[in-house]
Amino acid sequence: MGEAYYVNKSFPEAQGAFQRVVDKYPQSRKRPDALLKIGYCQYELKTMGLGQGNSVASRQTVPRHTPAGHLAQQRLDKMADRENID
Repeated sequence: MGEAYYVNKSFPEAQGAFQRVVDKYPQSRKRPDALLKIGYCQYELKTMGLGQGNSVASRQTVPRHTPAGHLAQQRLDKMADRENID
């Protein structure tokens, strides 16, 4: 459900859906991906500090050699570049 909201740019709804995955299924293998997507939503909503925090949390939860860890690092790099430009 969160993915559908995200694709349609309904970021608050997507964030809520991903948060429900994190809350309801704390041991799920999808939890790191949900944390990463929460960070993406917060980034799109211009709450970069919180988005960065969740991306970092996801990256720390998932080793860098995993897809979610790699994506988290890419997003952090992009955010850092954007902050340096602005």
